[in-house]
Amino acid sequence: MNAAEAVGGTIVAVATAPGASGVGVLRLSGPSAVAAVDALFVPVGGGPSLASAPPRRLGLGRLHRDGGGFLDEVLAVRFPAPHSFTGEDVVEVHAHGGSFHLAGIQSALLESARRRGMDLRPAGPGEFTRRAFLNGKLDLTRAEAVADLIHADSELAREAAALQLAGGLGSAVGALRGSVVALLAEAEAACDFPEEEGQLPSPESFRRRLGGCVASLEGLLSTARFGRAASRGVRVALCGAPNSGKSSLLNALCGEERAIVAASPGTTRDWLEARVEFEGLAVGLCDTAGLRPAAEADEVEREGARRALDLARAADAVVVVLDRSRPLPLGALRALGPLPREVLFVANKADLVGAWDASGLAGTLATEWGDPWAGAVAAGYLEASARTGQGVAEVRARLVSVCLGEKGRAWSGEVLLTSARHEAAAREALEALRGALEAFGSGAPPELLAVDLRAGLDALGSLVGSTTRAEVVEEIFKRFCIGK
Repeated sequence: MNAAEAVGGTIVAVATAPGASGVGVLRLSGPSAVAAVDALFVPVGGGPSLASAPPRRLGLGRLHRDGGGFLDEVLAVRFPAPHSFTGEDVVEVHAHGGSFHLAGIQSALLESARRRGMDLRPAGPGEFTRRAFLNGKLDLTRAEAVADLIHADSELAREAAALQLAGGLGSAVGALRGSVVALLAEAEAACDFPEEEGQLPSPESFRRRLGGCVASLEGLLSTARFGRAASRGVRVALCGAPNSGKSSLLNALCGEERAIVAASPGTTRDWLEARVEFEGLAVGLCDTAGLRPAAEADEVEREGARRALDLARAADAVVVVLDRSRPLPLGALRALGPLPREVLFVANKADLVGAWDASGLAGTLATEWGDPWAGAVAAGYLEASARTGQGVAEVRARLVSVCLGEKGRAWSGEVLLTSARHEAAAREALEALRGALEAFGSGAPPELLAVDLRAGLDALGSLVGSTTRAEVVEEIFKRFCIGK
């Protein structure tokens, strides 16, 4: 059974976004793609049928229903297998746009195919790209990049997806796999000829090359945090005592009024999120309810505080907003407790007379949780005024630095791991290759080296899709839109 048969005959879907547009494209892929369109396509001016027209060249014609009803004047083009996106026969029909109109053309194609006994059905999410993967046109990393590129909502996300679609990650993993295959071949050859002195032909070369593979994987894994942030964006929670200026700071960071601001404390009872882009990074800024001792809060405030704390623990970074014109809110700080490493302290209302400074905050945190948190103030403390705009640009820049880390600042287009799946597979491969390196150093027989090398090779294979389980592939393609 070939890949097309495994996924079910010929498929059709609208490949352009829903809504009114000048042009809408329907895509078909599979053995009946050309015949299904030709059954309704009448070339204009006596031109050739789609089946006999030159490939990859648009032809003008009219689509008619079975029975003669006019549908639309369209351009049609065929891409014969294997020289197509999916590796199968592909046809694109370029019609006038509009969701209802395109759905009508698709229905006419399906009804015509049914009458003629053709196996044509609507495509599922990502089924065109899945067929491209199954037919060897894309590895799994490039297939994932298609979805990432479609869903990119920031410049960094677009750049990371485009690099992956170009084959950067797949090529890097392919080179690593080639190196591991060569090492495994040497280890297995030594297993087959144990009487050979020294067993491995060049032990020092073997150790050096294996160490190089480990170092390459370590370098690849060091990109995972930045890669996920660049591809998926980050979420930042703004937390603090009531009336410290969290909502005002969110509005200032967004450059527009997104949250309601009032002089009375406790205006924000739940949390709200605003999506913005800072230096190419997609950021979800979350304004949260004020934190105060439970005895001073009503039932709604307590629930809002609980949600704020849950959000702070799950966020990629936390901004602790403090009112510099009032005494430090010990109740709110105690409620937050020891925070993640990615924390930024913003002393808001810096345009007013200050009641404390950075050293006072550091001393309070050191008393509450120890010296490391006093150091956190030195690493992440800014003064700002949401009312006047003082320091707001610095807060934006520091947030980008906190969320992306050192790799983000130094990134110049090198290969990235952009998903948890990538990271898990790379980490599994690294552990196996480290095991092989340790076994080699302890003088273990080549049989043990081969076991670890095979495990590393399988993990690298799962990253690009050559050894990935079917259910993992199924889950990946659920993210895709229909028509892609």
